[in-house]
Amino acid sequence: MSSVEPKDNRDLVALRELEPVEAPPEVVARVRRQAHAELEVVREGDWLTRASRAWNRVGLPAALTVVVVGYLSWAVGAASALYQ
Repeated sequence: MSSVEPKDNRDLVALRELEPVEAPPEVVARVRRQAHAELEVVREGDWLTRASRAWNRVGLPAALTVVVVGYLSWAVGAASALYQ
């Protein structure tokens, strides 16, 4: 037995033997409608979704690149000033 597994599996065995509970058809239909509506928003998206997607794909990596290059140029300049 690995350290992750519990020492007493009786509870897990009892849970596995339980029959699944089916949700009422109204709940299934409501969840399906909600999921399709959310997928539609994600696929087409409103302006905030498009803006955040553009920021995450382009703006953030560009900003991080500028910060890293700026820091590295400062660090190299400071180190070379110390050696002169």
